[in-house]
Amino acid sequence: MSSSTQNKSFFSKVLRNLSSWGMNYDDMVSRNRVAIGINEDPQAVKNYGMYDFFSQRAIASIMNRKSIPYLDQSYGDKRRILREYSIKDEIKDFVTTIADEGIVYDDEKDFCSPTSLSEDFSQDIKDRYQEAFNDIYQAFGFNDGKMAWEYFKAFLVDGFLAFEIIYDDKQQTIISFEQLDAATFVPGFEPTTGEHIWIQYPEDPQLRRVLLDSQLIYISYKTQNDYSETSYVEGLIRPYNQLKIIEQTKIMYNMVHATVYQKFTIPVQGISRQRAEEQIAQLISDYSEEIEFDDDLGTVQINGQKHLPYNKQIWFPEGDTGTPDMELVSPEGHDLNESDMLTWFFNALKRASRIPFTRFDSDNGGGNIYSDASEMTRDEVKFSNFISRLRTTFKELVVKPLKLQMLIEYPELMDDSTFLNDVNVEFFSNDLFEEWKRLNNLQKRGEIVASMLSTITVDDKPYFHVEYLIDTIMKLTEEEKQENRAMWEKHPSGIAGGSGGAADGGGDSGGDDFGGGDDFGGDDDFGGGDDFGGDAGGDAGDDAGGDDAGGDDAGGDDDFEF
Repeated sequence: MSSSTQNKSFFSKVLRNLSSWGMNYDDMVSRNRVAIGINEDPQAVKNYGMYDFFSQRAIASIMNRKSIPYLDQSYGDKRRILREYSIKDEIKDFVTTIADEGIVYDDEKDFCSPTSLSEDFSQDIKDRYQEAFNDIYQAFGFNDGKMAWEYFKAFLVDGFLAFEIIYDDKQQTIISFEQLDAATFVPGFEPTTGEHIWIQYPEDPQLRRVLLDSQLIYISYKTQNDYSETSYVEGLIRPYNQLKIIEQTKIMYNMVHATVYQKFTIPVQGISRQRAEEQIAQLISDYSEEIEFDDDLGTVQINGQKHLPYNKQIWFPEGDTGTPDMELVSPEGHDLNESDMLTWFFNALKRASRIPFTRFDSDNGGGNIYSDASEMTRDEVKFSNFISRLRTTFKELVVKPLKLQMLIEYPELMDDSTFLNDVNVEFFSNDLFEEWKRLNNLQKRGEIVASMLSTITVDDKPYFHVEYLIDTIMKLTEEEKQENRAMWEKHPSGIAGGSGGAADGGGDSGGDDFGGGDDFGGDDDFGGGDDFGGDAGGDAGDDAGGDDAGGDDAGGDDDFEF
């Protein structure tokens, strides 16, 4: 019995169902397609002798989303080169910078958190969802405050990451993850059962292993259709080498021009032509120079010597009638002391890093931190989008097992598109800078909300509903609105520790509008005139609606349903 058959015999029905999860639609697409896809080879008879034409189409659909290094015979050598270059000073600094941007830990040593599920799901599902995230986070070892950062760096260097999802004996609970060599896997499809599978070492019967798609996490830096670099580091190699050539040329120029050459002309009387040529050849052998750079140690050797000579003595024979002569000779050549060319190639390397140029301003600590969107440069926007794309790929390490665990326990959710779309994670960012940016943005948004409610009116009432503006302008999450609602239930007065009752000047709090009475926090008009929230909300000029939005929160007795 082959090892692949042995492996498949252990698969539970639940894992098999999850591995074919979503395949009905895929099957229909593959059956009804007419043209040959970009990742299909109509001449290929191989595909490891395991699949028919329909299976090839199913595999091609995976290759449209992921790159498969096993199909690239040059990847083994390429990965070795990528890892060698990843420890070069400039490239290592770039990789570290990108990893620091992509993975940011908070005080609890977390780099991400699960997004909230909608109100359509029961509290039991929400609680288990949070617990499952915590279990998976711990099973990966991410709670050590470093492991996720290391995986992110490896992803930037190699371009691929693969992990086996390990279940308990009953195959009901994910208990651990094992990192694998992504270059040993190819995607597969079992037409008789409709299962997506992954085959490790497909051409070696002794090493071959078959894993269901529900047992493997596999991410790649690019797709099979992407003709760009395999990983982040690959795009840095060419400009890095060009920069080093210029740097080494400048070093060589300065070393050569710092040396004083002494030229001796010696007459050779009574020596045959052959003997004279031998002496010249010996002189060439003795005084020719070979300059060698050591990239690892940063040292330079001339003719195998680490100690650089200050002067050179060169002896030349002359004819029978000549007289001895000695002169000092300065070497001449192109002036390479100017730094314009070096700056140009260094800028080319910085462009390849995708890091904004302002962050290389070492004299000012790497540039200023913007406080709101109006201060962002286009380079910062592009860099932010680049980090977001990397995070979107990397988050599959957590999102996929989180979905699988929830679907095992709640199989009725397998066809619930709302749930599958809600399962996600949010990455943390640098707390201090992001918090100031968020507060500045909230302030500006609050000012817009206040202005729209007070200036756009119909029959002396705001045209826009407050909750609509809260969702579209303030962009509060469902969790934030729930916390705000809970705070109002705890402190109906709008002040922590207050005695309840309506807010001052509000009339019936939570009435037809927002904040009290018939209007919004005031007697006859919105916000008591120019302020957001009137007497109930305090000043809105500086903080867009009092301390939060109309007083400490929203201003009212019974609270407005955010």
